[in-house]
Amino acid sequence: MTSRLTGIVQKHLGRGARLGYPTANIAVAPEAEEGVFFGLTGLEGKNWPSIIFIGTPETFGDTEKRAESHLLDFTGDLYGKEITIEILQKHRDNQKFPDAEALIAQMEQDEAAVREFFKKKE
Repeated sequence: MTSRLTGIVQKHLGRGARLGYPTANIAVAPEAEEGVFFGLTGLEGKNWPSIIFIGTPETFGDTEKRAESHLLDFTGDLYGKEITIEILQKHRDNQKFPDAEALIAQMEQDEAAVREFFKKKE
């Protein structure tokens, strides 16, 4: 599975950063497949291994579908910059968690899995 999304990073609520996983948010088509994916986020000529969420963050009662990419080991400000997200593999379906702590625990597992995925690709 390979697909690409391109967009300008939009400021949202900053929730990802508060949860320990800052994300670059871009608009996505309503028909885009939902879930958590492994992929690459292209920024200014460099590709960053990434965990990508596409969907509606149901844990927090959100209703707007979007793409959120967490660039592994990236620091910096992405707001207003154009990024390209390349999806390489689906990891799991979108799901609603009972609280932020349960979501963070799952994101930690997702991060370990994506790091293993890219280690095997090297």
